[in-house]
Amino acid sequence: MKAKNSSSKKSRPFGKIKFNSKKFFFFFCRLFPAAFMTVLFLLPLGMQSISLGDTQSTAALIYPYLLPFTPSPTIQETAFHYVYFLIYFVPFTALFLIISLFIKEKVNTLLYIITYLSLTFYLFCSVTCLVIFANCTRWFTSLPVSVYIIFGTAFISHALMSIFGILFLREMNPEFAEYKKIQAESKQKTKISIKTKLTLTIIGVIAVIMVIFTVLILHSYKKMFTEAVSDVGRSQAEQTSTVYDSADGRYEKIVGYFTQQKEANSYADCPFERIDIITASQPGNIIFQKEGDKVSFGQTEEGTDIKLEDIEWPVYDVFSYTTAIGRVKDIPEEEKIITSQKAHDYFVNFMNGTYKKQPVIDGEFCKYIYPVSFTRKAGFKLVGFSIVTYKTEILMRSYFNVIIYVSTMVVMFLYIAIILALFIADFITNPLLYLKTNVRKTTNTLEEILDGNSKISASQLTFIDSIKTRDETKDLSKEIKNMVGIIRGIIPYISYSTLQAADKDTKKGTTSRELCFLFTDIRGFTSLCEGKQPKEVVEILNRYLDIETEIILNNGGDIDKFVGDEMMAFFSGPKKEFNACKAAMEIRAAMRAQQELALADGSDYISMGIGINTGKVVFGSVGAKSRMDFTSIGDTVNLAARLEGANKAYGSKAIITEAVFDKLKDSFVCRELDFIKVKGKNEPVRIYEILQTKTAAVDKLYEIKELFEKGLAAYRKQSWDKAEEMFQLCNEKYQDMPSVVFLDRIQHFRTNPPPKKWDGVFEMKVK
Repeated sequence: MKAKNSSSKKSRPFGKIKFNSKKFFFFFCRLFPAAFMTVLFLLPLGMQSISLGDTQSTAALIYPYLLPFTPSPTIQETAFHYVYFLIYFVPFTALFLIISLFIKEKVNTLLYIITYLSLTFYLFCSVTCLVIFANCTRWFTSLPVSVYIIFGTAFISHALMSIFGILFLREMNPEFAEYKKIQAESKQKTKISIKTKLTLTIIGVIAVIMVIFTVLILHSYKKMFTEAVSDVGRSQAEQTSTVYDSADGRYEKIVGYFTQQKEANSYADCPFERIDIITASQPGNIIFQKEGDKVSFGQTEEGTDIKLEDIEWPVYDVFSYTTAIGRVKDIPEEEKIITSQKAHDYFVNFMNGTYKKQPVIDGEFCKYIYPVSFTRKAGFKLVGFSIVTYKTEILMRSYFNVIIYVSTMVVMFLYIAIILALFIADFITNPLLYLKTNVRKTTNTLEEILDGNSKISASQLTFIDSIKTRDETKDLSKEIKNMVGIIRGIIPYISYSTLQAADKDTKKGTTSRELCFLFTDIRGFTSLCEGKQPKEVVEILNRYLDIETEIILNNGGDIDKFVGDEMMAFFSGPKKEFNACKAAMEIRAAMRAQQELALADGSDYISMGIGINTGKVVFGSVGAKSRMDFTSIGDTVNLAARLEGANKAYGSKAIITEAVFDKLKDSFVCRELDFIKVKGKNEPVRIYEILQTKTAAVDKLYEIKELFEKGLAAYRKQSWDKAEEMFQLCNEKYQDMPSVVFLDRIQHFRTNPPPKKWDGVFEMKVK
């Protein structure tokens, strides 16, 4: 076998070459960032400003390694000149990454910090160059695509490193790992975590505030800037028109003004493209008057006002004067002529004052236009228009710089806000998540106890207070620990069945609740147990109690307790009385079936007594210091128990109170049984016997009800003969035991008449 293995190894020519994935990953995680840093340092990160007004001009690219020496007053004459030397941190990082290949000690954290800082410095330099040199839209379109790619890659890398740093800090915390484990095991999945909500809220609020702030600032600045620029352009147009009017159109006076404007324009901060005066070869006879801001055209010979729509506008086709000396031939012909429609529109702007607020936009130019006229006795005679033309990108240069600056600052601060929001969300919510983990551990232990999967022991229920902060979360953790300590103290005093069936609403103490109670008791159980072994007695008892329990649970009830052969159950909800009585009917049917089986095999059979009452009870913990229990107490419970015992006196099967009868008289056939005082109560109660549900009742039951209630009515009137007749008939036909009881009472009252004010109440002396 050894020889075979040896030959097998020799047959593999590349058997000695092994691929080590760890080493490959180690080298890749250092060489790739080093190469990327080198590329960042060598490729351009921006471009100098473009010469405005010259569409053919180009600008020099800015390279990182020459950035501190860029010939720009903004850089050389400010603090940026020194700050930009941080760009040399980029090649230093690349060099350190390469050196780290030969360092045996782990320097991953240091490498991360240096690389992160290097990208931060690069992005800072790139963004500031954008703010300083971007002076028009053409600057962005002229920028090489490689600059966008490099900047985008650097920004994405910086964002990923920021997120990675936050995640790394999370994973370093062992409590966070425990939280993730508990979260994975939990059946309840949180759709949106509190951390996500907090992060989105912080980012959303900051984003909305910054956007609103940006819009308001830019809108206000644009309005202010436009008005300021418009004042200059409008003043020039008005001045040109005034000069033309005062010179009466003479060349020698007007040309001097244009020469002066051209010289002043050469050193202006916002130079105009040119100033033109365009007149009409056939100006017509358009006369207008001006009083303040109101412009009118006088009246016709008939005395009516001349309207603007009634005027025929000539074509203004004479390019009279311009500052563009020597370049007139380069001006497009359509700009040397004003059509009649344009003349109409220009004059409308003049009349309504629009020319004062905003220029006329014509392609890449902004024009301020004012009527040129001669002053006459009849008014002002319109001869043409003065036009001051600006290039839009020159005119709006300052506003464009503000847009770039504000937008860049907003994006930068929003990015920083997102990173800080992630940190803040971790700082605020992580203690809550760790608290949730600790509570979940305790809850799991308690659930195991309640489910019966764990033995009840106070030592099992623990709570670990691992919160390190000094705020309300820490206080909450302490309170929960104290609460768990209280629960640990309670466990020895509570049985398992009580823990399992305790109502959640009763944790704060006793409460008042509307419940319907059903008591059952097995008749003759003591006699049944005589001569039987205890084990056999328990088996018989459990069999009957199991039948009752299943019926009660199927009808929405719950078992409060078992006391020997007696059972106490309760029902809640809007249909509690109906469900209780329905369960009583099913229990009676089940007992009859058991009796038939017992008669068939010759064994002993039993009968069942049922008492039902509904009303308010106090629900809470009852018991001794060493053993507590949750149960219901009050007259409602006591009366239901007495009614169950009253079945013995009447020979009935199921007795209910009037409160129960009022809730279900339309669903069940019931007969009034008596008006009694039970033992321990002074107030009499009217009681009824449930015979059957109306859907299952037969004629026999309705006749029993009718005969018995007629006899009962005569009995209360002391009409003994009539009452005896009804009860006797009911007993003879149906062997009705309650009728026999009243027949015995009638015989008693014949010899011992009741008092004159007798109200028919029967007082029970036994429970």
